[in-house]
Amino acid sequence: MDFNLSPDTIAMQQSTREVVDDLLLHEPRFQETNEVPPIVDETLMKMGYYGLTIPEEYGGTNVDKITSVTVQLELARMPPQFWPLIRSAVGPTPHALIRHGTPAQKDKWLPGIAAGTKRVCFALTEPGGGSDVNAMKTTAVRKGDKWILNGTKTFISNANKADIIVVFAKTDKSKGRDGVSAFIIEPSTKGFAISAPMKTMGWMVDGLFELSFDDCEIPAENLLGEEGRGFYYALEGLSEARVNVGCQALGGGDIALEHALRYAKERFTFGVPLASHQVIQHMLADMTMEQHIARLLLLEAAFGVQHDQDVRLKSAYVKVFCTETANRTADKALQVFGGAGYIKGMVVERVFRDLRVLRIYEGASEIQRNMIAKHILK
Repeated sequence: MDFNLSPDTIAMQQSTREVVDDLLLHEPRFQETNEVPPIVDETLMKMGYYGLTIPEEYGGTNVDKITSVTVQLELARMPPQFWPLIRSAVGPTPHALIRHGTPAQKDKWLPGIAAGTKRVCFALTEPGGGSDVNAMKTTAVRKGDKWILNGTKTFISNANKADIIVVFAKTDKSKGRDGVSAFIIEPSTKGFAISAPMKTMGWMVDGLFELSFDDCEIPAENLLGEEGRGFYYALEGLSEARVNVGCQALGGGDIALEHALRYAKERFTFGVPLASHQVIQHMLADMTMEQHIARLLLLEAAFGVQHDQDVRLKSAYVKVFCTETANRTADKALQVFGGAGYIKGMVVERVFRDLRVLRIYEGASEIQRNMIAKHILK
């Protein structure tokens, strides 16, 4: 693995940092109103971030994975509420479309996703089970030229703004994971309903949603890929998505560390800067080391994705280590600020609150540890 970023990657990283630094000027107003200024998404759309992973023939940029990771690390210095739909646009839904969609499906959806005019979401989790695929209750039955979908999905982000939803359902209950298929659903489909938002402690402005499907008639051509392969498409997409989660975590940790370093130099206690106290120096040193180590692990996994390697194990490492590292960084940053860090409107307070969910979604830390243990014990 070459640890040197390419000139093109460095240039995109630097330009993204400049964009993010400008958009961070809107954070104080957002913290007061809980409303993201329209200029934020307009700028990100104009700069082409929605198309980071979309092939050029569909209007995207299609940068390599290491560049994508580097860019996401910069975007993640912003409040996560500033770029939720970009995270979906580089996530498992477009991934599944690109790899397994028909030419007609790609032509219909990918250009809009790349432009930021078509929004997506991914519906796998159910009230009775998330990581346990055998507990999936949503079903799809073939009737003529249609599939009839019934069931419920929950904790779905961006569902209220999505133009396309990839839903997973059992098409053959007797086959377990080999009986799960993926479908493309449009919100206008008869029988589809979306709940009121479930408000969260951070991360999402709009909250999370429950989706219900009551005899939804889906055209046969909305089957995504092969029947019975949906579980494997989900695993494939989630492996790469967990690398993206590592970016989201470490970017948040980076901005918390930046603020902690600045505060430690500016804040005086007992007549000297806070940073003069060895206990604070050690906290800052630990935060810096752990963020650096986690970033190397993240880049190793990105290198694997870029070279079509099986990254299921490495993505599990990333999901656990990067999210837990970033949470520790945010916790220490808040401690450096003391009481000031606990006040609403402070960046470290925002980061501390927002990062907590990353140890849960896209596969909780405990599930990732189960997978790692299974691998090393086989």
